Amino acid sequence: MINWINFLHIYQPPLQEETIFHKVARESYFEIVKFFDLYDNLNLTMNISGSLLEQLVFYQYDKLLEDFKRAFLAGEMELTGSAMYHPILPLLPESEIERQIFLDEKMKKQIFGSSYERRGFYLPEMAYSKKVAQVLEKMGFEWIILDEISCCGAVDVCDTDKVYKIRDMNLKVVFRSRVISDAFVPEKIIALSAECKEGESNIVTATDGELYGHRHHDFYDKTRRAVEDGNVKAWKVSDFIKSFDGVSLEEVEPVSSCWESREEDIKADIPFPYWSDAENEIQKELWSFADFVCTAVETSQQDANYKVARDFADRGLSSCHFWAASGKESFVWKDVIWNPDTIERGNLFFIKAIRSLCVVDISLRMEAEKKFLKITESVWACHWNRFYKS
Repeated sequence: MINWINFLHIYQPPLQEETIFHKVARESYFEIVKFFDLYDNLNLTMNISGSLLEQLVFYQYDKLLEDFKRAFLAGEMELTGSAMYHPILPLLPESEIERQIFLDEKMKKQIFGSSYERRGFYLPEMAYSKKVAQVLEKMGFEWIILDEISCCGAVDVCDTDKVYKIRDMNLKVVFRSRVISDAFVPEKIIALSAECKEGESNIVTATDGELYGHRHHDFYDKTRRAVEDGNVKAWKVSDFIKSFDGVSLEEVEPVSSCWESREEDIKADIPFPYWSDAENEIQKELWSFADFVCTAVETSQQDANYKVARDFADRGLSSCHFWAASGKESFVWKDVIWNPDTIERGNLFFIKAIRSLCVVDISLRMEAEKKFLKITESVWACHWNRFYKS
């Protein structure tokens, strides 16, 4: 018997193009909720990011929101907390980490009602650091889910079959199997079920929910077979953790890392290589500008337009435009990660934050404009000289 602990994360960035948003919603989100209608025992743990929920409200996807809410209230779908606009939390100061978590919680309570309460937490990109864990424990979260490389900085070392506890903390941690998660999960579950005819095995998988329908258009049959397999029992993460009640949990000290970290990245002390690399000058400029803007906005809390400026800055912290500046090859997608339009759209949030403030010293405004233009020039110079192919 296989206990399949399946975690899905669905998210759309605040800078997403409208046509792409509707395409992904049609291909993935509507397909996911169909499975809740078809199977009473689906038992999923999900993070539906606050950024996605906000856009579903904006585009009036009322039926989809109702379907998600029904699955949640029926206990088929367990929700985790997260960060509103999907920032890389270890790269933020504690005040910004807490702010993003509170914004996400507010959005989820707006959609799912008072039944939503914080227990588990999904770190965007599974980007972990001890600082973030301490914030989560202080805020009352009980467990997190990480990639197996976070356990000790290597793959195929951690026993993903059990629940752990972070050393000197009350926070529990579950580690996903990277090899299985990076494949097409239902296909792997079917194969593992065929091999596992005796005993019991726990398989923890965690993926983007857009894997279903948007990236794998032929997902339906294999997913149906995995769900209907009599040798597979679907568990929510909390079910898995509960099965270890009364057991003395092994303590671990996870390393700073994310679900795309490689062993060589961790050894080189580059735990978040696609979002912050000391050798990537554009990313360094982007993070410097982000710090500059957030500091300027937070010192302007008496400004009549503070809330507008703060809203722009919150969205600007989304991970996507930092990722789009990577220039690295993704070992998951096998593509070079580079998109100047995405970088530009993300960075625009930051300059709009400064421009929207009513009372700011002109010298600060001009410094912000110069930083913004310098980044824009660097991005397009890099694009035409390095990445453009005629």
